[in-house]
Amino acid sequence: MNKKQRIILSIGIFIVIISGLFPPYEGELLRDGDILKKYMGYHFLFLPPNEKAIYIAVYGQIPNTMPWLGSHSRLNSHIVESRVWVQIVTIVVATIGLMALLAEKKDS
Repeated sequence: MNKKQRIILSIGIFIVIISGLFPPYEGELLRDGDILKKYMGYHFLFLPPNEKAIYIAVYGQIPNTMPWLGSHSRLNSHIVESRVWVQIVTIVVATIGLMALLAEKKDS
């Protein structure tokens, strides 16, 4: 492995780690049998979107009072695993491709 390949590999590993630390989230509001979902963007793994942020994302407005949910409502957020896997696979494939392109050619 030459120097350029080591640099590409290091950058690929760094990007995979960052992708794992900042995954994409989806918020959902469960209310009276309905499920309203909204993509929340990327958030730090150990600090997911809170209930107020989910409410704002779903309804597009800031709640007037607290508590702003009825007794049969529930807000939660979760990581969009399919998007995380697509990101990781794309990063790995791009890293391997760049490493192959930067390989030194051996003369026979």
